[in-house]
Amino acid sequence: MLRAQIWTPANAITASRIVAGPIVIWLLTAHSTALIWVGLILMIVAELTDLIDGIVARYSAKVSNFGKILDPMADCLYRSSVFIAFVINGWMPVWMFAIIVWRDLTVSYLREIAELQSETLAARSSGKWKAIVQGIAQIGVVGMVGIFGVDSFAPYSMTAQGLLLIATAVTAYSLFDYIAGVAQKFSRRDVTRP
Repeated sequence: MLRAQIWTPANAITASRIVAGPIVIWLLTAHSTALIWVGLILMIVAELTDLIDGIVARYSAKVSNFGKILDPMADCLYRSSVFIAFVINGWMPVWMFAIIVWRDLTVSYLREIAELQSETLAARSSGKWKAIVQGIAQIGVVGMVGIFGVDSFAPYSMTAQGLLLIATAVTAYSLFDYIAGVAQKFSRRDVTRP
């Protein structure tokens, strides 16, 4: 694969989310309200890159196969990093984190299975909604921590847990939606096979 096809401007923007993940973990777990605000700004920028990279790829007519692989991987690594910080800080129960990570791993393998069968598992609207709801939940929780302070989680913990529960539920729905999509794709293929 040519270097020019890999390092397009859109792919560079996408890759920035992978870099942002470990930095966000450090900022959110440093037990500093000031660093929480820095982390929140970085999180907002990271979410914007998820929107901008697609626009840049389409505008520059450089939508690449590498970019199609890199984008969901960057999303998974970045958002999982934020949720790792949440678990470390006690803002999120481990079972929610497990569901979210399990969904991303499963969908990645479903894509691989589809490719082995010469099929393409396209992005589904449930995956887009999952990304939006997770982003809102993450920014919402960190915003509350920034406003009330790292030592005052109790007053808004129910609201934070509600946001994270909604994000987890939408994530679980997305998993079942992708499984149903793969099953439907393969069942149609079996019906049409001579």
